[in-house]
Parts: sequence; structure tokens; C-alpha cells
Amino acid sequence: MDEQHISHNPQETSRQTYIQHGQNYGVDPNRMAALSKTYGNSTLFRRWGATVFDCMFFVIGYICFFISVIQITDRWFLPLAIATRCILLIAFFSYYLLLEGYTGYTLGKFVFRIKVVNGEGKPPGFLKSLIRTLLRLIDTNPLLMGGIPAGISVLVTASRQRIGDLAAGTYVVKVRDLEPINKKTMKRSLFIFFTAMVILGASFVNAIFILANNYVPPEAPVNKKEQSYVSKDGRFQITAPLDWSTDPDREGKAEIAIFNPYIQKSVAVVSNSKKELGNVTLQHYTKKIQYNMTKEFNLSTVGPSSNTTIHGYPAIEFTIKGQKDVNHYVTHVAIIETENDYYQVLGYTPASKYSRFKKELHDIIYSFREVRH
Repeated sequence: MDEQHISHNPQETSRQTYIQHGQNYGVDPNRMAALSKTYGNSTLFRRWGATVFDCMFFVIGYICFFISVIQITDRWFLPLAIATRCILLIAFFSYYLLLEGYTGYTLGKFVFRIKVVNGEGKPPGFLKSLIRTLLRLIDTNPLLMGGIPAGISVLVTASRQRIGDLAAGTYVVKVRDLEPINKKTMKRSLFIFFTAMVILGASFVNAIFILANNYVPPEAPVNKKEQSYVSKDGRFQITAPLDWSTDPDREGKAEIAIFNPYIQKSVAVVSNSKKELGNVTLQHYTKKIQYNMTKEFNLSTVGPSSNTTIHGYPAIEFTIKGQKDVNHYVTHVAIIETENDYYQVLGYTPASKYSRFKKELHDIIYSFREVRH
């Protein structure tokens, strides 16, 4: 009668025997090896699923982090790219080192109900987890043969261990085969998991907010038809699309001030008489303007200058990036020299939108010309 209840699966029978008589292994410091030998190849798929889950967690986290960094700095250059990748590597290393070392879980392992343990069935601790994590860069690196070395090792070893497990003396077992953890360990594990999820959730919400905030509604198209704006004294003018208009907030500060009411972009023109300035060259006047403008913004940087001509007038063109209040801006500047005057033609836009509006600002700036009477 009892024989009818005996499983015909040798591995399942071995596992049930271990669970029923597990107390006999209590004094064995490596009793998890015996339990791991009862597992079939199906444990590989749980481990693979947990690894994919953890990788997705990091990919989403990095994308959110990347978007946030771009929004804060408004530019992407090599030192910043290196720094963000270093932060990602440190976070990746710490994630496995601390979570597996002190709880036995990662988020992926928690979902797939498997756990990293030492020979006694306890979390492996810092040193063993350090060895596991270092070797993870070799045997489960998705960029290095896609984790094939780990898969082969799990399939061919008796205790279903990857290379990192063999070196550290650790095992990955099913949670159902372990004794329930105490309340203190459970609280610590839940706190770590909750913190990780809060960080990821906050980054995700922040990224969504940034993307939504920078969305340009389709009802504000750029109109290809243009109109001219002439200075009050009638000496010079610029041309802009019809969806631009006079900027009332800057009219008193510039001789021409226009803006686009749908999107944050504006252009202003200011003139200075050569008689009032004295014997000043175009280069010297440009440096003076650059100095004055950098004082208006925090953390400002001046881009490289280039010599050009605008409607036959000699000119110098450059950009200035800086922060005003809490916002980051780019100012596209052209300093133009005519027979009697120097002109500053200034195009403003948020730094995050400059790449989209650069050509339009350029075209408006290059439309500048003096009006002949």
C-alpha cells in the first residue's frame, strides 16, 4: 500500500527523503550540497529567469538614470558618459554583493523563489558573496557569451553550481526546501527590497515626468511663412515665421524682441554705436559681451567662436550654456559689425530643446540686415 505513494522520479524521491529527514543533516556543514544534487535540470530555467529579471531591472533603472542626468546637465560628453557607466557598474556590483550576501536573494531570485545559501542553508555572507559577484562578471555576463558558461556549469555539476558557486562554496536552492527564516531576517530582506523598488520607482516616475514635460504638442507647428520685425528707429530688421510675435516683456531691454508663444524660444537684437564705444575691434567687443553674459548665468560655459558673415557684414558666432533660476538655457549669439554699429543678435531656448530649435534660431539670426533709407 505504501509503495503506491512512492514517486517513480528518483530525483523527487531523493528530495522528499532529504526534506523528511533533514534533521539528520543538521551537523553537516555542507548539507546543501546533498539537497542540490536532488534537483534536475529545471533549476537552470529558474536561475535563468531570475537573471533576466535582474537585468531588466538594471536596464530600466539605467535608462531612467540616463534621462535624469541629461535633464540635469543638459549635455552629454565623454567624462559624464564614463561617470554614469562607473556608477552603473558600482550599483550592479553592490546589488549582488549585498543582497545575495546578507539575504540570499536578489529581486529576480525572490520572484522565482530560489535563494543563494552556504553549505548550512544560510545566506552566504560578505566574503562568499564577493567571490560569487566577481566571477559573475565572467560566467553570467550578458555581454560575454550571454551567460553560457554559467548554464553549462549548472548542467554538468552534480550540485547544480555555476563557476562562482564552485569558487565560493555556495548553492542555489528552492525556497520551499529551506526552513522558514526568522522574523529579523525577513524584516531586513523586505527593507532592502522595498528600498530598491522605491529607488527604481522614483527614477521611473521622474523619467516619465521629464519626457512628458518636454513633449511638444502637435498644435504648435512651425509656420513656413515669414514676417519682418523692424527696430523702433527703423535702422535694422530680422525675419521670423508667422507663429512668432513681439515679446512685450523684453521690448524695453532690446530694440527688437520676439518670441514664440507656443514654445520656449526667443530672439532679441541690441545695438551699440561705435562712436560711444571708441576704438574697439569686433574681437574685443565680442569678448566683452561674452564676459557680461557669463555673469548673467550660473555655471555658464562659452562655446567655441567662429568667424562668419551675415548679409555681407563681418560677424562672430558662438553659444553660451548656463543656468538661470532652476532652468538651463542655451543662447545662440551672433555679434555683427556694420559701418557705424555693433549688433548683438541673441537666440534663447532651453538647453534640452536646443538641438531641435537650432536651425530655426540660426535662420532668424542670419536674417538680420540694416535697412537702407
